[in-house]
Amino acid sequence: MFYRLILLFILSIANIAWGSNTLAIIDDTHDTANISQSGTYFIDPEQNLSFETISSDLYAKKFRPINRDYLQFGMVKGNIWIRTDIAIRTTNNLPVLLEVNSPRLQYLDLYLPTLYEGQVQAELGGARPYSNKPIKSPHYVYSIPTNTPPVFTVYMKLSSKLPINAKIELKTLSKISQDNQNDLTVTGILIGILLTLFICNIFFFIKTTHFMYLIYSFLLVGIVVLHLSIHDQVSQFFPDQTNIQERIYNLSALSCLCAIVFFSRLYLDTQLYLPRMDKLLIVIGSINAVFAMLFTIMPSDINILVLSIIVVTTLLFLTVHAVIAFLKDIPFSGYYLIARLTLLTGHSAWIMSVYGIIPSSTLFEWGLTITIILEAMIHFSGMIVQTTPLIQKHTQKNKYGQVEMMDLLSDISNRLRRQINIIGGGLSHLEQAATSNDTKLFLNSSITANNNLKNVIERIDLLSDIKDNTPPEQLYPLQLNQLIDNAYNTIQRLDQDNTLLEINMHNVEQVEVLQDAAILQHVIECLIQEFKHFTDQTLTLDIIRHDANRDGLTLLEISCSPIPSRIQETHSFDLGMHYISLLINYLEGEVNTDENERRITVKIPINVHIRPSTNDLIQPHFDIIVFGQIDDDLQRALTILQTHANRIEHLTTLENLLDYLELPEKRTTGSIILVFDNGGHIPHITQQRLMPLMRTEDQCLLISNNVKMSLDYARKLGFDGLLPCSELDTQLEQQLLRLIQKGDRLRNTSLSRVNPLRKTP
Repeated sequence: MFYRLILLFILSIANIAWGSNTLAIIDDTHDTANISQSGTYFIDPEQNLSFETISSDLYAKKFRPINRDYLQFGMVKGNIWIRTDIAIRTTNNLPVLLEVNSPRLQYLDLYLPTLYEGQVQAELGGARPYSNKPIKSPHYVYSIPTNTPPVFTVYMKLSSKLPINAKIELKTLSKISQDNQNDLTVTGILIGILLTLFICNIFFFIKTTHFMYLIYSFLLVGIVVLHLSIHDQVSQFFPDQTNIQERIYNLSALSCLCAIVFFSRLYLDTQLYLPRMDKLLIVIGSINAVFAMLFTIMPSDINILVLSIIVVTTLLFLTVHAVIAFLKDIPFSGYYLIARLTLLTGHSAWIMSVYGIIPSSTLFEWGLTITIILEAMIHFSGMIVQTTPLIQKHTQKNKYGQVEMMDLLSDISNRLRRQINIIGGGLSHLEQAATSNDTKLFLNSSITANNNLKNVIERIDLLSDIKDNTPPEQLYPLQLNQLIDNAYNTIQRLDQDNTLLEINMHNVEQVEVLQDAAILQHVIECLIQEFKHFTDQTLTLDIIRHDANRDGLTLLEISCSPIPSRIQETHSFDLGMHYISLLINYLEGEVNTDENERRITVKIPINVHIRPSTNDLIQPHFDIIVFGQIDDDLQRALTILQTHANRIEHLTTLENLLDYLELPEKRTTGSIILVFDNGGHIPHITQQRLMPLMRTEDQCLLISNNVKMSLDYARKLGFDGLLPCSELDTQLEQQLLRLIQKGDRLRNTSLSRVNPLRKTP
């Protein structure tokens, strides 16, 4: 009984192993038939048997059943003959096609002896032109004639110097169209991912000018070409060329490998951390580049195993390189090691599918591309970590971290402070003993230089405090306008270039800053110092406080214009623009640049308290003088001014105005002069006559209905502002308030009214 059970088991195994469908059937319920399940094969190692010999009864018995889902023979020396019987039993005469999916197959001959005896019906393959294909498709497709008998036989001869992997199926036209659409959809998704990575890397390269991103961009392009060559979607662009698919595959595969090698040098900075390994990487990358050209020029003269050995050897070396980098704790080596192991594992599995060790059509078609995309995503994650923020360059060029750099800066600050205090004390003593004007001028310049050195130390100290999250304490609220005046006075103390500066403030009265006032003042000082002009051009700062929004935030807007052309976006760690950016980021502000108008606008949220309004916002110690002929615009202005407590004078002739302003040193009040351009006088001549008689705090506003008049031109003429007549009702009050505030500020400083920071002889 036991022996019978063993015999039954052996017969069952034999039945499963040898049993197969002997007929490929297409009917109304089956739109696909796998030839690998129904066909048989015979290998002719000498490649000398003709079709008549192969189709004879003698050799018919030598065919063995394939009985696989996927035809994988690996490297075969000789011809592989495939034989299958086909039955088409459809009732609606649907077109039926034979599809051979084997992009790297070099020769494919198709025979239909039932209809055409020993005549070859199609001569296809990569070693033949793409134009030989009867149906233009990435795969080899042959349309079965409609006049075939109910059952007929098909022979196929396959040969190649490359590994043979073929998926041979019989399909209806609708089925083959649907499958092609699915393949194109998957290809489109994969290429879309690679294109996204490509655009990001190009953006990083433009922002950082680091060649790592450019090389990786070339790698991504090579991956796309490699994927298209694996699916033979490039031969259609070269219809009369032979072996074009193999040439492009060899070129893209080895070019990608070459790009990975040189990318690895920059990614891990091996020239700095592993100099010996860096030289080996250069040699290996160069070898891959040379073989890429050789395999492209003469793909049939070099055994394909050489290419596989080069690829596997290079990947193994890169994996060893990744392990060494990880053990030496090189920055970002963890990302690199994971990417290397991913590529090595995926490529090894794909190579085994190519040579028939792992029989999987899905792995052969999609495994390599998906593996490389996963590796690219891992590298991309590491590159994003290296580039934070995006506009900074690769920061691993030095061996010191931010903590060590801040300790170094603090030590420099402490060492300089004592020396600067000694120099300052000596200069103060010499200033008291100086008698000649030249000596005093020299000492004043030296004191200003010493003040600038103190300011550098203050920047370093404040930077250290911010990094340690210990900002300067603020015990009491500080008036916002007083904060701006303090910044202005500090700039006056530091100025070495006779800088021209104009500060316009809006909606800053009765505002108390409750937090970070010292840092906010320092931001204003740094903006002026960085953007000041070394010519006679004036830097204008417009400081505006915006009322609280729906979120309860009060924004302070600081607009600087025109910024000098020397100001460029910086990627380095310095005490200039980078330092200002750190301060603004700490205050949770933002910076916007308008290159067309040469303007930089800073918006900073501030914690403030608004004191109740008082009636002395328009100070009575300023007289308002209206100069011009009576007309509708001037009458409107006088009507608006009636509500003010200031003394108002209306003068119609220039002589009366000059007499009124005569002997400015004897006047006890300042003057706000409103010049209407309506009496036939020339504005710039009027201003030239007024200038010698104006006090430091006096302001002059031009009111004109000339649409061609611009604010810049009005300021060049010497006026402190310009107001179109059409805006009298809405802007006159604000302009008066601005001019009075400016006059008050000039009254309280020793600066010149026209050139606030220019030293006058």
